[in-house]
Amino acid sequence: MSTIIRTRSPFFIRTPEETSSDLDHFDITITIVSGDSTSSAQNDFAETVEISKKPIGTENSATIDISEIVSSCFSQNINSSGVSDSFRKFQSLWVTIEIQAKKSDGTNIGSSTTQTFLSQEGYNTFLEGVNDTTTKNTLITATNIQYKKGDTISIPVNTETVTSVEFFESQSTFSPEFTVNISDNANNADNKITYATASSSDLSNKDVTHIKVNLASGRETFNVEPIEECKYPVFKCSFLNRWGAYQDVYFFKKSTENLQANRENFNRSIFTTSYSYEDSGTQTVFNTYSTNEHSKKAFNTNGNENLVLNTGFVSESMNETFKELLMSEHVYLTDSSNTFPVNITDSNFIYKTSVNDRLINYTMNFEKSFSYINNVR
Repeated sequence: MSTIIRTRSPFFIRTPEETSSDLDHFDITITIVSGDSTSSAQNDFAETVEISKKPIGTENSATIDISEIVSSCFSQNINSSGVSDSFRKFQSLWVTIEIQAKKSDGTNIGSSTTQTFLSQEGYNTFLEGVNDTTTKNTLITATNIQYKKGDTISIPVNTETVTSVEFFESQSTFSPEFTVNISDNANNADNKITYATASSSDLSNKDVTHIKVNLASGRETFNVEPIEECKYPVFKCSFLNRWGAYQDVYFFKKSTENLQANRENFNRSIFTTSYSYEDSGTQTVFNTYSTNEHSKKAFNTNGNENLVLNTGFVSESMNETFKELLMSEHVYLTDSSNTFPVNITDSNFIYKTSVNDRLINYTMNFEKSFSYINNVR
């Protein structure tokens, strides 16, 4: 079982204690690779960082936080298939730490130690403490899920612990409508997060009401609510959650979209020279201008599109989903035809409960993370 580094939170490496009086410093080599860690073939991505760290005061070991170094090696893209830069598809990377104690002249003291971790772009909370590496099986927090009828439903799972995912039409049904078997390639980081998906055709056009995620021992069950919306356009929001996996949440109800224009202005002269001749032959010069010209000229005009979306009624147990959405750094919206990156412009989130609010609906504000007029150069 791999030990997980969630790179949005600090992860501290402590060197072994070295009692030699000749100790001057530790050489720490951090090797980050994608794919199969044991393959002799070249990895799609490989990076090596070397750090020299001196112990503080009378200590005989040293500590270093490696999370920021590892985090810089990720580049998320939800539409990884067909992306020419294969670097963007990595959601998991191997991290190998080699530590060697050194004398002041660079001579080795004893032998080196090596540790290997699996890194993902998730995070831990403050209350979970330092270097929390809790194993998560199904890579979503909430146990209630909504999806649009007819859409493909997707569940991210930990390939190392999950054996299969079953999709059921009814809780009273003993056999699933569709099953996705999960297999783990122990050395390959690329398949450590697997998305178990079921399309409408996989389900024979039936709706899913619950999902069972089967483990080597035990299972996890999720309640699913299929929703059919006939009035409003539906937006699917896909975001990188706290476990470093993409999760879908839907906004079913009223949506508004606006365009905010940005421009600069300057005043310019619009005079033109006109010539007139008197009978005596003396030239007289006059200035004139066209009333159709812009004296106050706009330039660098562009705009940003913003959306205000409403979820419709959701279960109180989905509060964690919207909390993680607000904390996400990678968010995408899918409308009827396009998937595009967005940024959440809300800066606070008020938890709603059935006791206080009875029926729970969330409104969230998004900004498309690109200008309306293409200005990518």
